[in-house]
Amino acid sequence: MSNSSFLKKTQIKIDRESNFELLRIVSMSLVLLIHYTPVRIADVTGGILLSDSLVQDIINLELKSLSFVCVNCFILISGYFGVKLKLRSFLNLLFQMIFWSAVCVTFAVAVFDAPNVSIVRDFLRYVVCGWFPQAYLILFAVSPILNAFIKSCSERDLGRYILLFYLISTIGGYLMGWDNFNEGMSALSLMGLYLIGAYLRISTLKLFAYKARTDLLIYLGLGFCMVALNMLMIKVGISSSPYGYLNPIVIIMSVYLFLFFKKINIGHNKVINFLSASAFSVYLFHYNPLCFGKICEVWTWINLNFGVLSSLCVAFLSFIAIYLFCVAIDRIRIFLFTHCIERYLFTTNNNNIG
Repeated sequence: MSNSSFLKKTQIKIDRESNFELLRIVSMSLVLLIHYTPVRIADVTGGILLSDSLVQDIINLELKSLSFVCVNCFILISGYFGVKLKLRSFLNLLFQMIFWSAVCVTFAVAVFDAPNVSIVRDFLRYVVCGWFPQAYLILFAVSPILNAFIKSCSERDLGRYILLFYLISTIGGYLMGWDNFNEGMSALSLMGLYLIGAYLRISTLKLFAYKARTDLLIYLGLGFCMVALNMLMIKVGISSSPYGYLNPIVIIMSVYLFLFFKKINIGHNKVINFLSASAFSVYLFHYNPLCFGKICEVWTWINLNFGVLSSLCVAFLSFIAIYLFCVAIDRIRIFLFTHCIERYLFTTNNNNIG
């Protein structure tokens, strides 16, 4: 067997492994959690992080700690495999945004009966909605440049560059609040994570070679450290929160959660792959301003009508319901793109070439 054939087969095997697809599902669940937690804190403690209930405070802070890795893990996956900038994949991403903007406008008008909703205006306004889709589109566009840079670097040189990048990111972005980093909610920050993902693919450092169980314990342990740090800061009168996408502890947590899923072996699972295909759609639906307010109202009702732990359990059930709803609706989007747009554009194009 030639080297090229072996590499192709190896790549196919890696692409089909479901451990990374499971991480996509978990990451999107954590996105729901990171958006739910402020609602929970506002409803239960009136927005006060340290209340009269120590158990409630620890739960709320731990939810924040564990969920802040959500976006980082998505981009680590992209960097690990490398984004391939092709017309087909770009159109698929753009159509997904257009489709879900239309779905959200439809829900706002037909289901939520939202006033002052303009079908055309709000549809166009929310096609690329939120910082993450905007930043990801930019990352998608510059991925060939990043890929070329990664390919030109040795493991040592790439590691050194990443250290330099995160020295600037931590000092300038996290501690000094430079606008270009926008607290980690920017294309620039996603580029740094993309490089880390690529580095994890080639790294031979023993630091990243622990067993999967150790990786998970590091992730959870650092999460508890974040809780203790935040409680200490509040006790001594420091009002600023340590939580943020640029916090180096959060980035390390993201790396080790990624490594945990990288090392577990679950083979090819059709159900996981089926569900993960619509992970981004969950974000596009629930965080659209036309729908997010209504979802927050449901979460508020849950928080006010259930106990400390039971409300969290019911909230998790709502996450599952939102995810499964989006998967069901997203099958329409996948069908339309595959059988209409993709077939027409690329089959016609191939026939013309032939």
